[in-house]
Amino acid sequence: MIAYACCVGSRATFARCAAPGLRRAMEPDSVLAEVTTEHSIHEAYNEVLAHFAGADGLEALVLLHEDTELLDPRFAEHVRRVLADPDVAIAGVVGARGVHRLEWWAGPVVGRLDETRGTVVGVAPAGDVDALDGLLLVLSPWAVRELRCDTATFTGFHAYDVDLCLQARAAGRRVVAHPFAVFHHATTGKDRLDAGFMAADAALQRKWGLAPA
Repeated sequence: MIAYACCVGSRATFARCAAPGLRRAMEPDSVLAEVTTEHSIHEAYNEVLAHFAGADGLEALVLLHEDTELLDPRFAEHVRRVLADPDVAIAGVVGARGVHRLEWWAGPVVGRLDETRGTVVGVAPAGDVDALDGLLLVLSPWAVRELRCDTATFTGFHAYDVDLCLQARAAGRRVVAHPFAVFHHATTGKDRLDAGFMAADAALQRKWGLAPA
């Protein structure tokens, strides 16, 4: 069974973007958790992880943003294919190697992402990375059992993706970008480097001892 979880801030955005893709990708036994929070996506996702950690027959947990649309009706086949390697803990659409800060895209990008702001094309279409963009994270059963968002260090809505990936890497597991067919209905011109982002970046660098590139 492949489970899905989406943190929903806007019902309209979810209905327009994520919901059609979920209907396209989910199988008859799939489960969907819709979570809401005005405080911390870290806490919300931890509730999801704790809920599914003991689920019988769990093959994967897919975390996605409300503005991420799954385009491929055979999405589940791709999930099973990439997680067939037991060393893979987390898979996503796009990420980077040599990550030294929360601005992971400053490193060599791997993967490809189509979104409203254009197309992100990495140095390779797929492969191992240090961190992934949280718009889509496919977690293996091991990751669901063993990884948790660090609510002691982070709050708000930034850094959970990079931190989870770094946790997996520190445990000796693989984090990979895979050519999942998705479309990101991103808000054009949105400033990602707000005060919350910068505070999360500083906390991430302190936690992991990241040195500037």
